[in-house]
Formats: sequence, C-alpha cells, structure tokens
Amino acid sequence: MLLQKIVIATSVMFVCTLIHAVFMMSANQVVEKRLAQIGSARRVFYRTVLIWQLILWMFLGICIETLVWALVYLADPQITVLPDAQTAFYFSMVTFTSLGYGDIVLTGNMRVLSAIQAANGLIIFGWTTALIFYYIQKILAPE
Repeated sequence: MLLQKIVIATSVMFVCTLIHAVFMMSANQVVEKRLAQIGSARRVFYRTVLIWQLILWMFLGICIETLVWALVYLADPQITVLPDAQTAFYFSMVTFTSLGYGDIVLTGNMRVLSAIQAANGLIIFGWTTALIFYYIQKILAPE
C-alpha cells in the first residue's frame, strides 16, 4: 500500500515536471520574440511588463500542477478530509508551497503523498526562481 502511494506520487511529480517544462519552453519563445520587438522607446516599462508576464505565466503553470495534485487526492476514496475540489485545491496549494498550515492533514499511508508533493513544490519553486532570475538578467541586459 505504501509503495503504491510512492509510485503514484512520483508519477504525479513526473507529470508536474512535464507541465513545468512546457511552460518554461513556451516562456522562452515568448521572451525571445518580445525582446526582439522591444525598441528603445519606453524600454524600461515594456521590459518590466515582460518580467511581470513571465512571473504570471510560470505561476499559472504552478496552479495547474497543484490542480493535478488536487485531482489525485480527490480520486482516492480513502482521503475523506478533502470533501470537495475547492478544499482539495487549497490543501494542494498549501502543501505545494510548503506553507503547511496544518488545518487539513492526511493520515496513514496518505501522508506520504503530501510529503512528496511538498518536495515536488520545493523543486518546482527553485526551478521557477532560477528561471525568472535568468530571464530578468536577459531582459534587463544592455543592448
């Protein structure tokens, strides 16, 4: 039973990695295209907006990844503390960010799912931070 939960959780991690990679690659294409279009007029403003759009885009990817985790929780009939999609998404987002309020907790073998999700979130947020830092350097680099 525990091994089954570990397999499920690592499979969801893989799906989240794929989702994040797709968001990253599409962000790369957009940034490259927009940088080529930005002229010197109002350069700082447009570059700032581009950074903001990049952050929003990557956050959307994170929201989709937490939704995938929420759906996994909802699909498991043994998890009864998540009665609806809103509660499952809330728990998933709190776990993915490693905030962990503790107002909702999984029990037994289910705990391993949330522990692996928290590890997944740490990795994804580190990846996102590195990516945003890279693009800020690229976007703000002198021409």
